[in-house]
This record gives sequence, C-alpha cells and structure tokens, in this order.
Amino acid sequence: MRYRFSLLLLLTIPICFLRHAACQVNGSVRDETTNALLESVDLEVLSAGQRAAPPTVSNIDGQFRFGGLRDGDYYVIARRQGYETATVGAQVMAGSSPAILIYLHKPHSDHPTSPGGEVSARQLAIPVNAREAFEKGWKLLYQKGQPEKSIAQFLRAIDDFPGYYEAYAQIGVADYRLNKLPEAEKALRTAIEISASKYPDALFLMAQMMNDQQRFTDAELDARQALAAGDASWHSPYELARALVGLKRGREAEASALQAKELKPDNPNIYLFLANAHIQQQKFAAVVQDFDEYLKLVPNGPGSDQIRQRRDRMRDALQRDATQQVPY
Repeated sequence: MRYRFSLLLLLTIPICFLRHAACQVNGSVRDETTNALLESVDLEVLSAGQRAAPPTVSNIDGQFRFGGLRDGDYYVIARRQGYETATVGAQVMAGSSPAILIYLHKPHSDHPTSPGGEVSARQLAIPVNAREAFEKGWKLLYQKGQPEKSIAQFLRAIDDFPGYYEAYAQIGVADYRLNKLPEAEKALRTAIEISASKYPDALFLMAQMMNDQQRFTDAELDARQALAAGDASWHSPYELARALVGLKRGREAEASALQAKELKPDNPNIYLFLANAHIQQQKFAAVVQDFDEYLKLVPNGPGSDQIRQRRDRMRDALQRDATQQVPY
C-alpha cells in the first residue's frame, strides 16, 4: 500500500485544536468542606445533551479549560471517586471566557488531616513537629491558595524529618503553581530519590511535566516507574503512550494506549494517541477505527471536523487500494 499520512500533532495536552478557539470555559474544582483545590477530577462539557468538547481532567492546580465552544448554554459535569457528581451551568457568548467554580461534596467524610484524607502508618511514624509543619503547608497550598508561603512550612517539615518525601513533592506542586518549572522538577526528583521511586504521586506528575516539555525519554522512565510503584489508574499508561509516540516507538505506544483505553474508555484523547501509534506502524485500517471511536465520543468538538476529514481520506485510500487488488 502506498499511503502517506502525517503524524497527528498530539504530543502535548491540551490539544492544539483548542489554542485558537474564540470562546472557552475556564474553572477550578474545590472540596466543599475544606476548600482545597482538587486535581484529577474528570470533567466534561455538554450542550443539548451532547459533548461539546473533549473531556478533560483538572490539573494539580485544580484548574481546567474547555476551548473551541460556540455561543450557547453549557453544563459542566465533574466527577471524582469518593465525591458526589456535580453539574454547573455556564453561558458562552462571542469572545467570552466565563470562569466557573465547582465544589464537590464528599458524603460522610471527616475533615482530612493528610493529602489522602486519612492517617497512614508512615505518617504516624513522622515526628509531630514535622507533621504539624506539613499540615500548615498543606492548608496554605490547597485551602488558602498561597503556594509561596506553603514552601516555607514544607521546608520546616523537612528540617525535622529529612526523609519527608511527601513534603518535597508538595514543594514541587507549589513551584509548579508559581511557574517555576526547574525548581518544581528538582523538588519532585528529590521526592522520587528519597522514596526510592516508590511514591507514585511524584512519579506521575513528573511524567506529565516531561511530556508537556517534549522530554519524552525522561517521561518514559517516570511513567514506567509510576506503574512499577503501583499506580493502577489510567494516567500512567496514558503518559507512557504519550512518551512512546514522541519517541516514535509505535508498537510499544500502542500497547500502553490500549491499556489506558481499557481503564478509561470514555477518554477521547486516548484514541488520538492510539491513532498516532497505528500511523507509525502503518496500520491504517486501525487508524480509521480509532478516529471512529473518537468521533463517537466527541462528534462536535473543536477538532472533530479535522479528524473526520482525515478519516474519510484514509478510508477512501484504503477502498481504492482494495479495488485495485481485486483479480480480474
């Protein structure tokens, strides 16, 4: 077969289709009780009962964005395990970028005293002064939105307990919020080193940061270590697929993307990275199927027309080739 199809430009998220959108919806997600910003919240935006843009996930800042929206009324649905689902309305007008705040309610939950909302055996082994400083930093970072001040408290916790890799990871989060990427990477690398690569939170975040900077070799290592550390979510195989596509290792990327798909079949971005992996292997019939799955989830998204055109051209080429090979 003599096909020449270009690799989709989907190596970083958010997808490039959204960058030139006229209208968008921005927002953040918080815990209703503690007011803490919540990361890894699954979000989707609907209009007239249909998805209006690809689903997304809140970042470590609790922030999210939907772009490429037309004028009209929308509903944003937020879901996270352990919380009740929340739905918030938003009205978009030409050139507008409405910001919305979503509060998630955790039923029958006590006030959390740690990032996981419960006290672990490790935390009980940490000196009291270190735990208290960590909790102060946690509140400053997540409840009061003061990342710069939180760093001082996390450093105090580390002074009292040098092996406090959770505190180093939170310094990484704080630096990330301050847009201090080199400092964030240094803090996260320290957390990874002290934890002997057994702390999935630091590893997953590092893989995401490396992919966003197109440092795919580093991202691959971090994503694999996150999986080895026990991360059972879809995020680690997804980040691994991103890295492997960037490294042009299509067969391995396909395996990781399929794993992410099994864990999160309603995430349309997975099908686009799967399409990239199939293009690298010249599995063009599979690419058509990937595009079909994407369009089922996002029939009217900002990039759907472009995906639909690519799919149709590829399908036509496959049909022409099949016709030419029919024996007479």
